[in-house]
Amino acid sequence: MEFFSQTYVALRGPQGQPQTASETIGRLSDRLSPATLLADRRAAVLALKGLARDHKQDVGDRALPGLLDVLASDAKIDADIAKAVLETLIILCEADITHKESRFKYTDTVLATEKTVNVVLELLGDNDFYTKFSAIQYLAILLQNRRQVAQGYFLEFPTGTRNVIAILDDKRQIIRNGILEAPSTAHVTTH
Repeated sequence: MEFFSQTYVALRGPQGQPQTASETIGRLSDRLSPATLLADRRAAVLALKGLARDHKQDVGDRALPGLLDVLASDAKIDADIAKAVLETLIILCEADITHKESRFKYTDTVLATEKTVNVVLELLGDNDFYTKFSAIQYLAILLQNRRQVAQGYFLEFPTGTRNVIAILDDKRQIIRNGILEAPSTAHVTTH
């Protein structure tokens, strides 16, 4: 309970005055630093996920590098943070009416190096259902937004094909259907 109290005080600001969404996003982005505790990073990611729907551009512009760092460093050791980061990235990169171009901007940032796509492809082999399902959804969005770049990383990744085949063999219908119904992932598995 003390953790929530400290987090509230930290986000409230030094004078106890309410902050703007932009100030809150800035403070939460600072909490994504590897120097903070895992629980603090998890709380920051969850808060950013909540803010991403209404403040997509602000979260994307200020927090995306930190989110990608958290994905690379913490996703393999903490299923909750993996799911939360992937869901936040899905919000930032998915198409919507009000932010048509931002999805490509954030997708291009994610695809600037193979590091993030490799982490997502590794998470396809994760034992946690929700992590695996979120990884499938995010990979489908990356493929939908920038097919050739994402597909190139997929084909170069040593276990990418094996992880997708394992998903197709998965007995859980929702996982198997998640990869079969995504038009862009179905295209990748045929090559």
